[in-house]
Amino acid sequence: MPEPVQRDCNIHSYRCDKANLRRLKQVTDLRLIGQGRTADIFEYSQGKIIKLYKKDFPAEAINQELVVSGLACSLGIRTPEPFGHTQLDGRDGLIFQRISGVSLLSLFIKKPWTIPKYSKLLANLHAEIHTYEAAELNRRQKQVLCEYIQQAPLLTEQEKEKIIRYTEKLPDGNKLCHGDFHPDNVMFDGGYWIVDWMTGMSGNPAGDAARTVILLSVGSMPDGTPAPIKLFVQFLRNKLKAAYIKEYLRVTGHDYSTIDEWILPAAAARLVEWIPKDEKDELLSIIRARLKTLI
Repeated sequence: MPEPVQRDCNIHSYRCDKANLRRLKQVTDLRLIGQGRTADIFEYSQGKIIKLYKKDFPAEAINQELVVSGLACSLGIRTPEPFGHTQLDGRDGLIFQRISGVSLLSLFIKKPWTIPKYSKLLANLHAEIHTYEAAELNRRQKQVLCEYIQQAPLLTEQEKEKIIRYTEKLPDGNKLCHGDFHPDNVMFDGGYWIVDWMTGMSGNPAGDAARTVILLSVGSMPDGTPAPIKLFVQFLRNKLKAAYIKEYLRVTGHDYSTIDEWILPAAAARLVEWIPKDEKDELLSIIRARLKTLI
């Protein structure tokens, strides 16, 4: 398992670089270097970036990312160090250490022969995260899952109630869980970096691994991705999923049944996310097939 790097990160108090912020009056003063569904990434200063969220994005979610990123950093996990809040053009943001590299997903697409090597890395990184206690985090896995399931579209009230009752009986845990661990959230620059902790929480590692299995099974590609690329990526995902599961179970000593029992709530909770209709249909097939097996 990769060795963590110990760093002096204060998870409770961050201060922005006010001198640089005073010089920045608007977003057009910054160079855009990345875009996502929830935020845009801009150059900030040497060795730092600003993750600027879309307008009206929940402040609670932004603060959650700051707190969990700080915790991960303080534990020695290789993750961009957070430096604090900022605001620009009426948009809230966070300042992070800048990482120059490519995602593991990009590596898989460009160099598919590296899948056996990097799928083992992915599994080892995930297993490493799950060795850390995170009882101090207010965001609890089963509570989050049940809230999402209750809000999930396409499910009947009866289905929701059945899944929630099932979820509440699953084993609790207080380990650090990423909540959205997949190859696009691991950066590689000769070393590895785990990014995007907004969904981080305290919970059972098996539930976190189940989320990853779902993402590797039916995860969607960005809008505009050509159909041949989607098919190729799905082929790679299947190979990656099999190798990830095998290595994760080897490293942790767990049985796959401990992960499999979390697939139902993980799939149901994902329905609240912005995902294409065909992916929702696949999730519904998984959910309803498993519901039939419940007593």
